[in-house]
Amino acid sequence: MNGSRTWALVMNSVRARILRGVANGDGEDHVEIVSRAALRHMRDMLGRQTGPDDLPGVDRKDTEGDSVVRDMQEFAAETGEVLEQHRRAGDFARLAVFAEPRMLAILRAELPATLRKAVVLELPLNLITLPERELRQRVRTHLLNGF
Repeated sequence: MNGSRTWALVMNSVRARILRGVANGDGEDHVEIVSRAALRHMRDMLGRQTGPDDLPGVDRKDTEGDSVVRDMQEFAAETGEVLEQHRRAGDFARLAVFAEPRMLAILRAELPATLRKAVVLELPLNLITLPERELRQRVRTHLLNGF
């Protein structure tokens, strides 16, 4: 397995960490790209200061949930675009995806088809808060074991 050609996406609904060269033991290609969701729809929803009476026939709770899902979809699509640019540039050939279950389902729908073909492993795990060394070790272990 060529480690420098394997990247990992570790993601939850508001944060993404892209690890380069994850299969390289302690190689020198330890660069991590971190991104945070803009949460545009949720900020807009919270900024409106509307009550249930202001939206006849609309349950505010459902509208907030829709805003969260739209934010997650946009964040997944934006992250996918960044990864697709790197894939096209030849920066990696294989991608492992680790995301909390709900975000993983959204990623499956939002990632470009060409990028989905590069996915060699996807697991419904939220590893986003792990320190970098531990995160790399866990990702590498999953890649080597295939689960």
